[in-house]
Amino acid sequence: MTGIDTDRIERAVLDCLGAVAPDADLAALAPDRPFRDQFEFDSVDFLNFVMKLEIALNVRVPELDYPLLATLDGCRSYLAKALAHDPAQPGSAQP
Repeated sequence: MTGIDTDRIERAVLDCLGAVAPDADLAALAPDRPFRDQFEFDSVDFLNFVMKLEIALNVRVPELDYPLLATLDGCRSYLAKALAHDPAQPGSAQP
């Protein structure tokens, strides 16, 4: 995963969070703490966040993997792996 891909993931996560939770102070996010512990973020908000991420990054997140997206660090890690392992994803490594 290149720095460009890492930046793209970070930007997408923050953009999607901002769209779902516009009052959240995204600049003050603790990367290892669950979003729901840092700002008003219920289960419907979380589902909307995941759906926006899927669209923004053209990636499919199985429902069983949703808990892996509960933190900023979790999003970075999961999405980097998802994009790197799926050759159909834009910017991913080819086999």
